[in-house]
Formats: sequence, structure tokens, C-alpha cells
Amino acid sequence: MAQQTVTQLHARLASGADSDKIQTCLAISKIYAEAQPDSAVDYCNRAMRLAQKQNNRRDEALILLELGRINELHHHADLARRFTNEALSIFRTLHQPDGIAMAYDQLGLLDGLQKDITSATTDMAKAMKFYEDSHDTSGILETYHGMGAVYEQKGEIEKALTYYLRALVQYEHRAIKPEAYFVLLERIGHLYVQKGDSKTALRYLEEGVRNSNIQKDRDTEITLLDEEGKVFEKEGERVRALSAYKQALQEAKKYNRPQEEAQALINIAGILKKQNAQQSLADLKQALKIASDLHQPKLEANIYQALASVYQQQKDYKEAMEALEEHHRLLDSLLGADTTKDIAELDSSYALESQREKVGQLQQVNKKESNEISLGIVILAAALVILVLLYFYARKVNRLNRELQASNKIKDTLFSVIGHDLKGPAGSAAQLFGMMEDGDFSEEELRVMLSELRAQTTASFDLLNSLFEWGRSQLQGVRVQPEVLNSKSIINKNITLLSQQAGLKNINITDDTPADTKVFADPNHFDFIIRNLLSNAIKFTYIGGHIFISSTENDKEMIFGVRDTGIGISELQQKAFLKSNLSVSFGTGGEKGSGLGLLLIKEFMIANHGRIWLQSKEGEGTTFYFSFPKK
Repeated sequence: MAQQTVTQLHARLASGADSDKIQTCLAISKIYAEAQPDSAVDYCNRAMRLAQKQNNRRDEALILLELGRINELHHHADLARRFTNEALSIFRTLHQPDGIAMAYDQLGLLDGLQKDITSATTDMAKAMKFYEDSHDTSGILETYHGMGAVYEQKGEIEKALTYYLRALVQYEHRAIKPEAYFVLLERIGHLYVQKGDSKTALRYLEEGVRNSNIQKDRDTEITLLDEEGKVFEKEGERVRALSAYKQALQEAKKYNRPQEEAQALINIAGILKKQNAQQSLADLKQALKIASDLHQPKLEANIYQALASVYQQQKDYKEAMEALEEHHRLLDSLLGADTTKDIAELDSSYALESQREKVGQLQQVNKKESNEISLGIVILAAALVILVLLYFYARKVNRLNRELQASNKIKDTLFSVIGHDLKGPAGSAAQLFGMMEDGDFSEEELRVMLSELRAQTTASFDLLNSLFEWGRSQLQGVRVQPEVLNSKSIINKNITLLSQQAGLKNINITDDTPADTKVFADPNHFDFIIRNLLSNAIKFTYIGGHIFISSTENDKEMIFGVRDTGIGISELQQKAFLKSNLSVSFGTGGEKGSGLGLLLIKEFMIANHGRIWLQSKEGEGTTFYFSFPKK
């Protein structure tokens, strides 16, 4: 139904008059707000341009309220508050009580999300006064609903119920129930479940389902049936829970709601897991196909987790492990996608805010020019001053943008490494421990699982060491204390340290550097560089391969090389290394490399006034060269 509405709105936007397009853009934005916030902000942008062109201040304020709501939905509280306060200021200037009340309502919800109940109730009380003075029943209902949501966020169930039930009374005698009525019943039912009063919860949920059936062509009962099924399941009434979930499935198919259809199948599979595992697996696979068609990785991840549980119950540990691995892979991809989406939403909102600031400045300039046209010289001077201010303002904005990009880069690297490269091995290890504790395995199966655990924990430890060094360099800067070193002793120490790792793959390491080789460098940095390059060479060298360490010198610098007979690096990745860094990759034994160590090496080489480069051919091996200037 929502898709049909969007299609109709797009058609109206293409053919309607400019005066109608603002409300159409706002309507589309409201639909996109939760699932596609970047698109929602874009339609607000379009509406704002039209409103400014028509000098329609009320619509400008309504658009700002919508931008505040979008940012509130996605937890950008500061931006949400800025937009809402600006809308409130415009409504005050226009002396429009309904707009002022809407703004206070939204500010109250923001305060509630931040657990500031005192400010939330103050703002909501101001909104209520405006609605009562103007006898606005719908506004009063919204404020009751908002107050209930604020106390629900705080965990004060009784107060939340008080306001929700006040709102519900207002709907009792309406022949046609709006969507907000059914949402209200679902929230009331949910709170009674939290109180442990399942009987009362079911009464409200069943009322919602009953009224939804009376009003045909309403898809509101799907959520109510889902909540009803959960209550029955919690009470141990599996037959009634299954009936509710099946009814939800039928309604989801009827109204073409594939996501709810998939969720209903997951719920049904959970009920059938113990008594009919094959049907449970069939339902989950059907749900997985729907989720895949919808491109919903979070839903897919939940389904894979449910599949793993059924497979584990059936003692099909191979399928269980594969399902768990896919579950973790999807969760890892979601972290990166969410980070990118959050940045895109912030960029869109900041872009609109910047545009509004510039528009405001230009409006002030135009007003001065029109009022002071007779004072040409003064106007020219004022324009020049404004241009200079704009120039410095632009420089400041560019500087802040560069700082923001640098900050985002550090944040993205941390999130990527912690969320993807560290969370994955830790999660897999935890799952393996759980399976080892619950399952009945042969000695050979246990040996394989212990080997996998060793690999996962070793990778996590290496990554934590690199992450610690990198984090310290970002926070404190790279500190260099160079001295004349005997490189041979440091190289031999690291060969000994990594001999066990090399021995597992039967790799020989040959040090061809002269015994008296001296180098002027920071000893800790030189030690880290040798250890990391040797460790990488072992990862990416085939079983039975060879690693060579060499050194040469010229008049200006001492050059070292670490050469392996491994898988090599593609020309595309070599170019990427020269510009930034190598991406995450896997060794010949399935070892995972995050690329963080090489990033640190490059920073250490720059700090020591050295350089690093590589030569490689795929299938034949790689040589990393690094050099230090002579003292």
C-alpha cells in the first residue's frame, strides 16, 4: 500500500502546480523518513527551495519540523533540536499557535529520548496549553501519545499507560479509527506484557485486531497479530501463538507486505522447531528468499541465526557452522553500511543547514541594497566587506570539512577494524565454545575446532597489538628517538619469535644481511617494521616456501628487503598501496590481514624520514623494500 501511495505522490509531483508540490514533497519525505533518510532529506530540500521561492514562511517551518523528525528518528539529536527550534522561532514570528504546539511536542519527544523527563514534560505542557486554548482535539491526542512515549522511554510503565489510556478514550466513539489508534493499542499491549499482565495485554491486542477487521483494506492488524503471538508464546500457549502467526502471515500476503511475511515465517518456524524441524527449515528458507529479494541484510542475518539453531538441534554441525558464519558476515557488512548511511544523512542535513545560512546572508545583502540604493559607495563597501566575510567563512568551512573528513577517516578505520576484523573472530570463537560445550564430538572434530579456535584467537591478539600501536600514534603522534642500531640482532630476535608460526607452514627464513649492518632509526619502530613484514610474509607464503631478508646501501641510505615466494599482489593493489593502504585479504592458510600493520609501517617510515615500496608479481611472490637515511 505504501508503494502504491509513493507512486501516486510521484505522479502528482510531476504534474501538479508549484503551490501543491511543497506538500507532496513533504508527504513523500514522511514515507521515506525511517527506511531511506537520505531520500527523505532530499525531498525536504526540494520542498524548501519551493517554499523560499514562494516566500511561504509557514511551509518553511513545517519542512524544518520534518527535518527535525528525520534526525530524531536516526538519533542525530543536536541537528534535530536545531531544526525544531528554528521552526518554533518562525511559528512564533507568524503568531501561529498550532505550529508552536507542534514544535513543543517535537522538542518534548527529543527531551524524552535523552531521558530529560523534566524538560520533556515542560515542553509537552506548553504544547497542551496551546491545543486546549484552540480546542484542537487531534493535537491534544498527539500530546497524550507523546507523553506516553516519553515515559515509556524512561521505563516508567504506569505513567506511560496513564497517558496512552487517556489518548485511547478519545478514540472510543469514533466510527473510523485512524492508524494512530492501532499503534496505541499495540503499545498498550506491549506495556502490559512488560508488567506481566498477559490477560489485559491480549484484551487490547484483540480489540485492535477486531477493529482492523471491521475497517476493510487496513493492514494495521499484522503488527497486532505479531504482538499477540508473542504473548501466547510467552504464556506457553503454542497452538494459539501458531494460529496468530499464521493469521499474520495471511494478512501480510493479502496486503503485499513481504517484510512482515518473512517475519511471520520466522515466528512460525520458531514454534515448529521442536515438533517439526523439517517444516521449520522450509519456512526459514522461504523467509530467507523474501529477505534476499528485499535486500534486507539485517533480516537475512536473523534468519541465518534461526537456521543455525535448528541445524544445531538436528546435530547437523556443518550446516550450523555455515549458517553462523553467514550470520556474522551479514552483521559485519551492516556495521559498515550503517556507518556510511549515517555519514550520508549527516552530510545531507549539514548541506541543507549550510544552504539556509548562505540564503539568509544573501537575503540580508539584498535587503541592504534595496534600502540603501542611493548610497552607492556605501553599498559597494558593504558588499566588499560581505564578500571578504564570505571568503573567510568559506575558508573556515573548508577547514572544518577537512577536520571532519580526517575525524571520519579515523572513526571509520576504528569501526571497520573493531566491528569487522575483531568482532568476527571473537563471535566465531564464542559460537565454537558453545557448540563444543553442547555437542557430542569425536576427537578428530574437536582437534579441528581447537585448531580453528587457535587461529581465531591468534589473529585477534595480533590485531589488538596493531590497533593499540595505531591508536597511540593517532592520539599522541608518532614519537621518534633514533639511534645507531645493530639491525642483525633485531632481525634475529624476530626470526626466533616467529619461528613457530613459520614452522606450522614449513617455511624457511634466510637472513642475508651482514653481521655488522648498522642503521640510524628508532629501535622500537625498526623492530615493529621487521616483525610485521615477516609476519605478513609468512601469512601469504605457500606451505614449504621461502622468505629472504637482505640489505644494501648507497651514499645516502641503508635499504632492507623482505622477499617471499607467496601469492603476490595485483597491480591494482600495488597502486592502492602507493596512494593509501592495502585492503583486507586472506593468507594461504586462511589467515586474515587487516592492513592496519602496513598503515602503521608507512607512518613510522615517514616519521623516521625513510621510505617504503614494493615489487610483486602474482603467483611468484612479493618484496617489500624500506630504507633509512644515513646519519
